[in-house]
Amino acid sequence: MKKIFILISLIVFGGLLANCDNNNGYDGEIKTIVVDAGGDIGNFNTTPIMTPSEANPFPYNTLETLAREWEALNPGYKIEINKTSSNGDRAILVPQLNNKTAPDITYQNGTVVNMDLGKDYYVALNDYLDKPNKYVEGNVAWKDLYIPEELAQNMASDGKFYTITLEKIPVGIMYNKEILAAAGVEEIPKTYAEFLQALSDIKTKTDKEAYTTTYTWYDIVLESTMFSDILTESDVLTVNGKIDTEEFVRAFDKGIWNPTLNALGANATLEGNRYYEYIKVTKMKTEYYPENWQSYDAHTNFVNGNLAMVEVTGREIRKLSINKNVDFEWGVMPYPDLTTETTEHAYAPSIRGVAGLATPWFITNSAVQKGTVEGAVDFLMFLTAPENNNRLIGDLKGGIPLNPDASTEIAPYLQDLLDIYTEDKEDVATNNRVYWGSVNSWAMLGYAYNTAFIKSLQDIDNGVKTPEEVAKSLAQTIKNTVQALKIENNYDETKW
Repeated sequence: MKKIFILISLIVFGGLLANCDNNNGYDGEIKTIVVDAGGDIGNFNTTPIMTPSEANPFPYNTLETLAREWEALNPGYKIEINKTSSNGDRAILVPQLNNKTAPDITYQNGTVVNMDLGKDYYVALNDYLDKPNKYVEGNVAWKDLYIPEELAQNMASDGKFYTITLEKIPVGIMYNKEILAAAGVEEIPKTYAEFLQALSDIKTKTDKEAYTTTYTWYDIVLESTMFSDILTESDVLTVNGKIDTEEFVRAFDKGIWNPTLNALGANATLEGNRYYEYIKVTKMKTEYYPENWQSYDAHTNFVNGNLAMVEVTGREIRKLSINKNVDFEWGVMPYPDLTTETTEHAYAPSIRGVAGLATPWFITNSAVQKGTVEGAVDFLMFLTAPENNNRLIGDLKGGIPLNPDASTEIAPYLQDLLDIYTEDKEDVATNNRVYWGSVNSWAMLGYAYNTAFIKSLQDIDNGVKTPEEVAKSLAQTIKNTVQALKIENNYDETKW
């Protein structure tokens, strides 16, 4: 019995020592913060091995490393990073959110936030954003780590912030230099008109496909450019260089932003209506899509030298940059500017190179139930502090840190896009450019309208509807959406 007692004592004492060693002497309750480490550019989960290979070209454990560093500063907490991410899969997340079993911090596409309002899924972060980030010397408010116009992209239609974004997302067009040369395109297109001419030359002078994309982000640039002149009259409730949801509703109500021409009878014409012109401009580039583009594998065809240009984010650039089958010289250019050469409705162009903020992480109702909200907020503050954020994002080699400086190491294939973004910010200061998504109705009017907009554009491409039919149907959808938003959010219209 004496031997058994000694053995038990040693085990217990050893466990206490181990606990003290792992938690810096902290002997209270350890709170575990579970993190779904998904991302827009790439996931932040730790890879099984840290040796680069064809199967594992981007080994990564920086989030794990930073988590251990944060734990050392906050011994009452433990960070548990899920081995894989749900990647924002709503079929997985919604049941978890309903049952309060989701990760404390979870990645999800930011466009879902308005759809989830009123369900108490996420923690509102406005008060925290107004407080200093203790990991940044001299910081007065956490939100000051962000450019206000970019942070505004995160605002939900109720005026609250439910996400913290971790990086800037580089965007542009990847091009095959050999195909452009064969088509006689000697200079990279700087305007939309030059871009369309280049696509025409590729289509007619070579046997290659000209252009395609897998998403509609360039259309955001086009809308911002074609409606940037209404910013002064519209961006008045929360002045941040961007028309947010309530400001869109107000602009519609006052006729500042008027896609509907007030009345659209069966014989109404949309000629001259700016929103209709916007729809038509978005379809100009799609005339040069490959046949059967819905089933066209853009990345494979680009790698094989069959496609001249493809719209890309840092995720695609990273992937294509290491493909050993690429045996041609390639480059990445920013989006060309829309000018009056293409449409009379071209005003101040959008900033290029970076499409604002990416990788939105939500603090969920699970953290509220477990009492880990304060720890989760603190961990996100730690990850967004420039020194840590440079490592978190830079090591993944697909995105751009929130506050890049001379010491920031990013992948060389992203440098040109970062340079043009930095240059364009000077033009924003002189009102010659606007920030990304400054006027983006189909992001601000909610998930349902976002879905309707994208499907409607696809209907044009598929020959199901004409641009005029789409403009009319979207006009009615906008009218219905605006009315629904007024009821849902009960806006104080006396401030309008």
